[in-house]
Amino acid sequence: MVEMIKDCDRIHLFRDISREEIEKMFRCSKTVERSFEDGSYVFRQGETPKNLFLVLEGTVMISKDFASGKRDVLFMIGQGDVFGEMFLFADTKTYWYDAITQGKVSVLEIPWEFFYCFCSNACEHHRMITRNMLEIQSEKNFTMTRKLHLLSGTTLRERIALWLLEQTADTRSDVIKLRMNREELADYLGTTRPSLSRELMKMQQEQLIEADKNTIKILNRDALEILY
Repeated sequence: MVEMIKDCDRIHLFRDISREEIEKMFRCSKTVERSFEDGSYVFRQGETPKNLFLVLEGTVMISKDFASGKRDVLFMIGQGDVFGEMFLFADTKTYWYDAITQGKVSVLEIPWEFFYCFCSNACEHHRMITRNMLEIQSEKNFTMTRKLHLLSGTTLRERIALWLLEQTADTRSDVIKLRMNREELADYLGTTRPSLSRELMKMQQEQLIEADKNTIKILNRDALEILY
């Protein structure tokens, strides 16, 4: 199974763990691989949490649906990332969000028992993977804090500006390749698709950005920074 994982050393969950130890961990934990078609649910709200998930290929959208029909996109999970971890040590009996595939997706399912129980060999990879999980959890908490900061923008333009600036915060590029479609991005920003499209068009007319279907390019970073 390890052979199917690209660049193990770049996956945070496996940081400082050798391929031999990863293989041993998979056998010990009874990890399995699952494949999904586009639009499938890896799990749904209300189901009982049992596993930690690692994306081998594709993208998974984490979202919360409401009775009104509104959907709140929390974040997107890409190749090499984990999800479902917030339920690992929480006293929560059911999932309160959905995990929905975007295109074809392959994931690993690692049963939670592996993180709670140490095998008779007292494997070193247990200690390492638990440390890595704590680091991942801290990063996810930071991501959610950033989204709360994003939604604090009083106008849609402010929220868009802050989101664009955050997407390029760790790179030197002014081009953002979208991992969400317009509907999903609107849900993430707490607005409707028509409102988002209108505001993006206005920002493009004002030469703040250049937007097409799959990318948005920042043309005037200083003007965006002034907005927020």
